[in-house]
Amino acid sequence: MRGMVLMLIFAAILLAQVPPDSIFPVEHFQYQTKGRRDPFIPLIAGEGKTRGRLNIDNLTLIGIISGDRGRIALVKDGLNKGHILRKGDKVAGGWVSEITSNSVIFAIEHAGIVSRFEIELEKKER
Repeated sequence: MRGMVLMLIFAAILLAQVPPDSIFPVEHFQYQTKGRRDPFIPLIAGEGKTRGRLNIDNLTLIGIISGDRGRIALVKDGLNKGHILRKGDKVAGGWVSEITSNSVIFAIEHAGIVSRFEIELEKKER
């Protein structure tokens, strides 16, 4: 009898931790950076799967480099952090569609509709 009561208490504790859409307990963990780099974000990302969270709304095109393997774009985000983009790289909501000699063209998908967004190279006055 006592063993049955302990089993029921243990089961109640486990069920209290179980989300409604799961039959198993799930442990939730949130990393606290405290000024450190997040170890769960890779230092080197593979080609084509790099900047999934890079928001194009605050990007500035710094330069374009042409080579044997095509063009790459040098951009900086709102935090002045530099990024290298190639054709096909993913960004928030879309991907790099094309890199021309003076601009980067993004294809942004929203609600099944793909729209075009272009960032041009800024010309500095001397």
